[in-house]
Amino acid sequence: MTNHLLKNLRQHLGERYPQQVRQNPLRKREHTQAQHLLSRKDRLKNKTKLYEVTAPIAKHVALFDDVMTTGSTIESCTKLLLNAGAERVDVWVIARTPDKEK
Repeated sequence: MTNHLLKNLRQHLGERYPQQVRQNPLRKREHTQAQHLLSRKDRLKNKTKLYEVTAPIAKHVALFDDVMTTGSTIESCTKLLLNAGAERVDVWVIARTPDKEK
């Protein structure tokens, strides 16, 4: 998610849930090409271990994504969060990229 969107979301949620909004505990290990620029086949070939957990995880986590392509990043991050101690992960997506091959 872009820093601008994340900042606005954190500010908006922080007004309602000031005790709950925390910094992102997920960190991308290396820069990769934007998913929406790739074909579905190429997106699915991307490495699945691009993210790591860098901070303690709450029991209930909301994972925000501005655009979902194949869902592989969301799936990978959700698994990481669950393995790090989250009992529940809600996924909120603003938009979905249409499959260019269909």
